[in-house]
Amino acid sequence: MSSISDMIESFIMDSLGEGEYLDISRNELANYFNVAPSQINYVLSTRFNYERGFLTESKRGGGGHITIMRADDSTSVWLDGILDRLNQEVDYRTGCYIVDELVNKKFFKSSQGEIIKTAISPNALANPFKLENRLRSQILRRIILKHNIKQHGESKTSSI
Repeated sequence: MSSISDMIESFIMDSLGEGEYLDISRNELANYFNVAPSQINYVLSTRFNYERGFLTESKRGGGGHITIMRADDSTSVWLDGILDRLNQEVDYRTGCYIVDELVNKKFFKSSQGEIIKTAISPNALANPFKLENRLRSQILRRIILKHNIKQHGESKTSSI
């Protein structure tokens, strides 16, 4: 049986369909699923974030109006969000989400994504000082900056 978070995510994804964005009311969605609005916030922050290729805008008042947008290939806001996120420690799972989105958006080839995932894996970064999350974020940030993805609008697949 899937969790309520899975059901909310699925509902939002179905509602978004192939569209670029979706406007929803946090309170109406919470009422629909009979959950607290904080549950909707949790789903949005964990499943509709930069790492997974989404941008969200939240407006106070009016039932907590939220716009969920797919970040397209040219969305520098999305890439800026990823780079900002990589100023913090990143666990392997989040790192993989970031790499998968970079592959989905054709910044890297699938084979390059697999190499990057191997380079940031717990086995590759294992050390006695518990620095792997910090190292992982630094590696991903350097790869992105090195290949100048932000200014690479014409050629998104680069060699590593």
